[in-house]
Amino acid sequence: MTSSDHILGLVRQALDEFDDKPLDVSVRRAVRIANLVGDTRHAIRLSLELRPQGGDRQTNGEISRMLMADPSSWGSGTGPAEEALKQYMNDRAFKADDGQDRVVAHSLTEIEFWDEELRDLKADGERIDYRSDLASRERTARIVAKTRHLTFALLCSWERRFGYTSINESIFAGYRTKVDRLLSDGVPELLQQFNAVYRRLQEAAETSPDRDAAEELSQAITTCRRILKNVVDYVLPPQDQPAATGHILDDARHRNRLFEFTKRAVESKSSNKLTDAMIAGLYDRFVAVDTMTNKGVHAAVAFETANLCALNTYIICGEILSLHALPGDATHVAN
Repeated sequence: MTSSDHILGLVRQALDEFDDKPLDVSVRRAVRIANLVGDTRHAIRLSLELRPQGGDRQTNGEISRMLMADPSSWGSGTGPAEEALKQYMNDRAFKADDGQDRVVAHSLTEIEFWDEELRDLKADGERIDYRSDLASRERTARIVAKTRHLTFALLCSWERRFGYTSINESIFAGYRTKVDRLLSDGVPELLQQFNAVYRRLQEAAETSPDRDAAEELSQAITTCRRILKNVVDYVLPPQDQPAATGHILDDARHRNRLFEFTKRAVESKSSNKLTDAMIAGLYDRFVAVDTMTNKGVHAAVAFETANLCALNTYIICGEILSLHALPGDATHVAN
């Protein structure tokens, strides 16, 4: 199960049971989902609805930081935690009888408790200030309604978002299965090399801020370049004789060999419209990524760039292997 499928399942369960469960249950579920998707502002905003009054201030802050995708923004004054607190204060602000601005700081559970207490007091015949009681109930009812509306709207937005994401992941998963099969059948050692790239990128992502991750990134990029060459070696091995165009097809000139491979593919599989679509721009994209990886060996490469190289390397290799596997007039294009 993909992460998007898992999150979508949590969202749909929360929505399906929204009207059957107490509001604080739905809010806790929404906090969990917001935390999983990295939505810090809403994770903290909804968690404030669950936090009881009082408690140690430092501990309360630590709990909020646990829900932050980037805890380093804590205390910046403009980060998502501050935005969440500001929204919470605005939603719960009211003007007291003495003219002072106040904030209802009770959690949803506490609000429910005091509402039940007031009902019990009235049922027992206790004297209650009707005007004050009505104002209090109106405030708490508004808070509950706002929280319910926010929670439901967030769940609906996540359902739409991850519904689309799940479809996209399914499409890519199908493509990945196909490419992995082609790699396993033709050049199984490349699967290990791709795994090495992913490990290097993961190590770079987990590198502490005080340590340079250039070495891991450089190693990942170098492996991408080797993978690109190896896949060309598979579809069109080095040739002693130059091509009819005069291009040398030896081991070092893998770009020439890819160009020759695509040229032969057009000649032997020209009746296949899919071939034209696959070949269009393939060589240019290969050269662009190949050039990027070549430069990456000699300089510190940004993580985003290295990640993009790895993804494009995988996609391009998949296209080349898919093109090689297409039936045509020749048994093998490489022959």
